Amino acid sequence: MKLRSRASGRYARALHDLALAESMLEPVAADMARLQAILAESAEVSGFISDYQIPTGQRSAILEALFASRLHPLVWQFVRFLESRRRLGLLAEVAADFREQEESRQGLVRGQLESAFAVTREDAGVIAATMGARLGKRLLLETEERPELLGGCRLQVGDTVYDFSLAAQLRMIRQTMMAG
Repeated sequence: MKLRSRASGRYARALHDLALAESMLEPVAADMARLQAILAESAEVSGFISDYQIPTGQRSAILEALFASRLHPLVWQFVRFLESRRRLGLLAEVAADFREQEESRQGLVRGQLESAFAVTREDAGVIAATMGARLGKRLLLETEERPELLGGCRLQVGDTVYDFSLAAQLRMIRQTMMAG
């Protein structure tokens, strides 16, 4: 999980609260997700938004051509606001924080499931349902195969790690034997 700036969280929260208050959450969320995808896929666009060596007039014209007619008016206004503060380089982080805000509002939480062997979609669903019920939220899991775990799995939800791997159990046994 990549760390993001506190400023991106504040901007995302402000946009989310405004979109919610104006009953525009769905189109704003869709546009923020699209912006996040564009920035992740296009090195050119991503590089441009962080490059303040381009003269202001040119930047404004390029931004207008790229986004003005494609974004919900509230999102376009937000993009221009970030640009006016020379903070447009935070847009990808703001979009990710916005998604987390909306998921949190909906009672969703994301987690990372690492397992020694490939996990079927059904097994991942059972783990998500079980742990989600324990956490009182709906859990969305991303899975990854990690052979070094030897067996079992490791689940990270937020800052909490649940390690049910054979490697962790062997480490605990080794520590117990060395302490005793």
